[in-house]
Amino acid sequence: MTISKEIALRIVSDISGIINQHVNMMNDQGIIIASTDAARIGTYHAAAYRIIDEKLQELTIFDDDEYEGTRKGINVPVMLNGDIAGVIGVTGEYSEVSKYSQIIRRMTEILLLESYSAELKNLEDRIRQRFLGDWLSNETVPYEQAFVERGRGMGIDVTIPRRILAAEISGLSAYSDNLKGQRIIDSVNRSVRRITEEISGSVFVRTASSMICLLAGCDDAKLRSVAEKIQDQIQKQYGLSIAAGIDEPSQKLSRALEKAQKALAAARGVPGNIRFYSEINLEIFMDEVSPASKMEFIRHIFGGYTDREMEKPIHLLRVYFDTNGSVSRTAERLCIHKNTLQYHLNKLHERTGLNPRNMADAALYYLAIQFFGDIKKF
Repeated sequence: MTISKEIALRIVSDISGIINQHVNMMNDQGIIIASTDAARIGTYHAAAYRIIDEKLQELTIFDDDEYEGTRKGINVPVMLNGDIAGVIGVTGEYSEVSKYSQIIRRMTEILLLESYSAELKNLEDRIRQRFLGDWLSNETVPYEQAFVERGRGMGIDVTIPRRILAAEISGLSAYSDNLKGQRIIDSVNRSVRRITEEISGSVFVRTASSMICLLAGCDDAKLRSVAEKIQDQIQKQYGLSIAAGIDEPSQKLSRALEKAQKALAAARGVPGNIRFYSEINLEIFMDEVSPASKMEFIRHIFGGYTDREMEKPIHLLRVYFDTNGSVSRTAERLCIHKNTLQYHLNKLHERTGLNPRNMADAALYYLAIQFFGDIKKF
């Protein structure tokens, strides 16, 4: 392992803070890559090179410049996986620093091993994430044998049929822009991963904006149960609401993901926050229409209203459509007289030229309302 400057600086700082002495870290070429004495960084340390070249256990410097680029102190090799990865040195009189030789060696090796393990894990995570991304976008069915073997090398059998549940934290943007919020997101991800992996053969994938659960051997009832369990646990642990979208069985995982994400989009702002792809209608193409086009359509339908004024008639129409056009039930839910409701409907017809009692015009209003809700989360 090549010691990076970042890791070396952290090790030097940590050790110097404990022993209160100047500390230097040299790489396997004898170059000082980190030091509490900034002026020495990047200079050659001949004693360190000798330790590496002759595989010495320790080298004490009694006089400054006894070796090129050195000062009084002790220098010991740092081992990692049986090889010398570098040299750590402490500046000072022998009588003061000799007691630290084995301590700093062991401390450095522990810190280096921790960094190496973290770096290795990050690399493995990146390799796994790259594979999962390839898997979710793979259009080849059945999978090529090389791809199947690639999955098995990571402990994933891609040939097992799976369903997709896509989930996200409601109001995610409020948490993603600060350190505290990011920690909460990470904790939520770990919780959802645990729930997912309780089901044998299931795989969890984290994307920038959502959590993808690839669940093995689950029917619709089991998928709803998993979604409800995720919602319940996250609500209890973090006080957060989770929206979930569930796919429709599909031969291609990429197509199943697309369906789950459309269902997730439909679940945002809906009571219960769980939607199956089989339950959605307009939402199938909702994300394919740009926000600008949606707003243009809304203003076209409600042409006689300003953006602020249209909120009241939209709310009225939403209730009107929810009651299947029942005047009495709409008036009851809005807490107004039936004649008052009729007046509002007539006024709406007058200002827009579209009659909400007419089926064709009602369809236009309904689409505009869906667009409005998607834009404003109203």
